[in-house]
Amino acid sequence: MDRQLETGLASIRPKVLALARRFFRASGMRDDSEDLVQDVLFKLWSTLRSGADIQNPEAWAVRATKNACISAWRKKGQAASVPLDERIRAVESASGRLEETETAARIERALGELSEGTRKLLRLKAAGMSLDEMAAISGRPKGSIKSTLSLARRELIKKMEEV
Repeated sequence: MDRQLETGLASIRPKVLALARRFFRASGMRDDSEDLVQDVLFKLWSTLRSGADIQNPEAWAVRATKNACISAWRKKGQAASVPLDERIRAVESASGRLEETETAARIERALGELSEGTRKLLRLKAAGMSLDEMAAISGRPKGSIKSTLSLARRELIKKMEEV
């Protein structure tokens, strides 16, 4: 349990550290991101060790990092010089880009587990081709293509829900 927990936290650390560093850089504050992330991950570790049921530890860590960044900013007295809403938007924007990057990586991993033929059909479909056009290119019957695409979509959805 402890080894799994440590491995999970180690995989989350680079993501929340990058988020904290972007916040400190954008706010013009001294970079305390290492300490802040260590505190957040310790809180997550303690919470998980106490038996709490956290469905998505990574999302929990991202939210806690955002909150910790805002708290650190308020404690440093920066609130008077820069509007808080502007800083919150900067952190949320950075978080959104991080989540988009992670989602794209998960999709790429899931696609990599499909056969080359299935990936080719998905690329053709994404390019806007009809079943007739895909059948002409691949030499497969339309029914087979339709079935393959349907199974591929279900498989991708299943893999995306696993994480």
